[in-house]
Amino acid sequence: ACGIIPAVLKYALQELIPKQFHGIGSREDRYCLSPSKQAPRDFLLTAGLVGMIFKHNASISGAEAGCQGEVGVATSMAAAGLTAVMGGSPIQIERAAEIGMEHCLGLTCDPIGGLVQIPCMERNSVSSNKAVNAASLAILNQEESAHVVSLDKVVQVMKKTGDDMSHKYKETSLGGLALEFDEQDMIDQGYTVNHPAC
Repeated sequence: ACGIIPAVLKYALQELIPKQFHGIGSREDRYCLSPSKQAPRDFLLTAGLVGMIFKHNASISGAEAGCQGEVGVATSMAAAGLTAVMGGSPIQIERAAEIGMEHCLGLTCDPIGGLVQIPCMERNSVSSNKAVNAASLAILNQEESAHVVSLDKVVQVMKKTGDDMSHKYKETSLGGLALEFDEQDMIDQGYTVNHPAC
């Protein structure tokens, strides 16, 4: 999940903030963004706080909670950080974090060949987009009232889902995609299998 937060922060710094400060787009399309020097700090502090909520109340480990504990939490963190940079209220930030995780609930960790490559790298890019969408949905919803599912509730559900999930889907490569392909299948199909030296 290490690519999600930097990808979404890079999007904010290179796409959203320059457009706002250079007047690109209509007035309605521009967000109330943090000044560019403050944006990384606001993003990372907000994302870090959301990550601590998950760590304290559920898990950030694929071995404990499946991929929802890694990619799901990172998606939630990135959505919250982006919403903060976009000038979101605390309620909108919480809503973005909730949306980010809600749509990752039940995500298994089943790396092919036991390597953090397939489906892990694709999940990072797809979930980066998911975080941007979650932030956009939260910002567009101007209602300050509580929404149906709270972040606290989705954290509880994520913990319970991880507890209920079979160990086969928690970084063991004993279930899911990992059973359908092995390292030799990847090599036969022309994929490079990287074994980094430790």
